[in-house]
Amino acid sequence: MSDTPYPLRTERLLVRLPREDDVDVLTAYRNDPEVARLQDWELPYPRERAEQLVAAHADRDDVVPGEGTQLAVERDGQLVGDIYVSLDEHRGIAEIGFTLAREHQRQGYAVEAVSAVVDDLVDRLGVHRVVGELSPENLASARLLERLGMTFEHLAEKSFWWRGAWDDNLYYSMSADERRAWRDRPATPPDRVRLVELTHENFRDYGRLRTHRSQERFVAKVRRSYADALFPEPEDGHPVVPVLRGIEADGEPVGFLMWADAVNAGTPEPYLWRFLVDRWHQGRGIGSRALGLWLDDLRAAGHAAVVTSWVQAPGGPEPFYLGAGFELTGELDDGEAVARLRLQG
Repeated sequence: MSDTPYPLRTERLLVRLPREDDVDVLTAYRNDPEVARLQDWELPYPRERAEQLVAAHADRDDVVPGEGTQLAVERDGQLVGDIYVSLDEHRGIAEIGFTLAREHQRQGYAVEAVSAVVDDLVDRLGVHRVVGELSPENLASARLLERLGMTFEHLAEKSFWWRGAWDDNLYYSMSADERRAWRDRPATPPDRVRLVELTHENFRDYGRLRTHRSQERFVAKVRRSYADALFPEPEDGHPVVPVLRGIEADGEPVGFLMWADAVNAGTPEPYLWRFLVDRWHQGRGIGSRALGLWLDDLRAAGHAAVVTSWVQAPGGPEPFYLGAGFELTGELDDGEAVARLRLQG
């Protein structure tokens, strides 16, 4: 094994092996019901267990093949969380897990620390596959794994014995090549974004686009949208006329947009039905630019307003749409919040 990088420094954090002075803080946040709610340890978490964990790492200075390793995450001299790494004896597959004290969550510490550890596993130790397991209810951890470049692999029903019962288990994974590709993916705004018509020549390219798995509860897959466009459900007995467009950035398919051009005679305003940007191209400002192009086209066609709806839940699209100027109407459509955006006047 190469010389250890630990303590491993990131922009804001220090990732290191646990020490005796971590015991009190470690015991405290592992006994926080909110932190422990979807973790695999039993409550209460005794101080003796934290002491044993620290003692087990007393003679280590690196991740150990064939064993589990707990890494402490420190910010400005304070323990803020920990990362679990299980490296198989051949150093080929690594499982990761992570815990952050409640007061230090939602500040990007977890993704910063775990990213550094994963890169070390891939680049220095030659790990070729990284996996993560979690409860289907643990949406925050799922989003973190997705931000690392991991993808949903499968759901194993009733496969994990947890606090006296069998629970479902989600599996995420990525190869070393996928991690490298994810790190190297475009991260800056593209020079050109445009909406393109879908044809028999390009519809397969757009059909392969996908969001993160955690986002699929907010927007259907493109191929599902194709089916809905082919067989649209009538609205109040009136036909729905779908219009489909691909979103292209610097000549590459990166997103999809579909709207109902005419819902019925009493609702002449276009309805934004589906809108997504592929997971590899999110965060580049493409969504805002594509939405702006579409709204400009509708203004030019003389439309006064557009409507849309969304599921109101953590990780959903509400901040994006409200930031674009949509206003909630107070109505619900099949459980989704309805919003409207004025285009004229």
